[in-house]
Formats: sequence, structure tokens, C-alpha cells
Amino acid sequence: MKRIIVLLLAICLCFCGCVSTEPQIDPNLIKIEITYGDSENITFDVINNAKDNIEFGSEYHIEYLDGEEWAPLEEKTETFFTMIAHILEPGGKMNFSFDIAARYGELSNGTYRIAKTFTLLNEDGIPCGRQMAYGDCEV
Repeated sequence: MKRIIVLLLAICLCFCGCVSTEPQIDPNLIKIEITYGDSENITFDVINNAKDNIEFGSEYHIEYLDGEEWAPLEEKTETFFTMIAHILEPGGKMNFSFDIAARYGELSNGTYRIAKTFTLLNEDGIPCGRQMAYGDCEV
């Protein structure tokens, strides 16, 4: 039984290396819409405008606008995310809320964005590309 599990795991790891990591041409395939954001919390919707399912985890990071460039916000505490795969069908929407103060501390006034990575799945459910999506908000 252990050999079968190890073999399946090895096969999965081999196929993971075959996934294209090139960004998609259309940045509107996946949208992040901020529904609430303040110096301590953020709530947002993930919207799938692609023709196929998308897959993503609960991890995210916050960036701030430093002049004309986006810079990653430094974490105040180490964060662990539950390793769960969300699958969102075409036209679907999921809502998420995070306590950003627990991870980054209270944010000062400025422009911020949440950044998440998504995997596009083909009609057979096989990963066929990755894409970053962003949602901006003012604090």
C-alpha cells in the first residue's frame, strides 16, 4: 500500500513540472473585488470569468504602492495557511475575509492590493496555466 502511495505521489510530482507558469494574456479572466478593507481586515470576492474551472489555495500576500511601483508588505508574524484547494466554476464567485493586522500589523494610510495566484484548469481538470490576480483598496 505504501509503495502505491509513493508511486502515485511521484507521478503527481512529475506532472506538476509540466504545468505552464506563463501568465495568461487576458488579465480579466480572474478578478479580485475588494468588498471591504480597512487598516486591520479585508474582505474580497474571487470571480472566475474564465471558460473553465480555476483552482487556488487560501494563501495571499499584500503589496503597497510605493510611489509608482508595487512593493511587498513586510510580515510582522509568520503565517501558516491551511492547504486546501478551492475549485471555482466559470461564472462563479467566492468570498474571503482575512485579518491582515494579525499578519502585517495595522496598516497606515495608503494604497494596497491583495495578490493571489490561481491555476487554470482545462476541461479535463488538468492544470493548464497559472495567473496572478490583484484587488486594490485604499486605507
